[in-house]
Amino acid sequence: MAEAISKRIAVLTPGREREDEGASPAAESKEVNRNLVFVVLVGALVFIGCSLFYVWSHNQIISLGYETSEAAREEQALQQENNRLRLELASLKAPGRIERMAQKELGLAPPQKEQLIIVR
Repeated sequence: MAEAISKRIAVLTPGREREDEGASPAAESKEVNRNLVFVVLVGALVFIGCSLFYVWSHNQIISLGYETSEAAREEQALQQENNRLRLELASLKAPGRIERMAQKELGLAPPQKEQLIIVR
């Protein structure tokens, strides 16, 4: 293994070129190593990008879950308020209550028989 590392270092260091013309094994090895480094670098960048996207999307899912539960709580509170207001409205519109208020607060009385006018 140490031999492979030393060969790789020797291939990548500048100034150690063979004077052979044509395709030398060192030049081919150097090209293969550059391609390998490029592929590994691109793979690492893709992996990091996918990892960041996964973390972001997971964070969004959790955040939306909190917002959904908060909206559900708010909806329940508004529904209870609506029910309370409907009950209050029904009690305020009760004919008995209106008649009592007319007699006590406004001093009104039911009409006498001679005060009634029948329209046909």
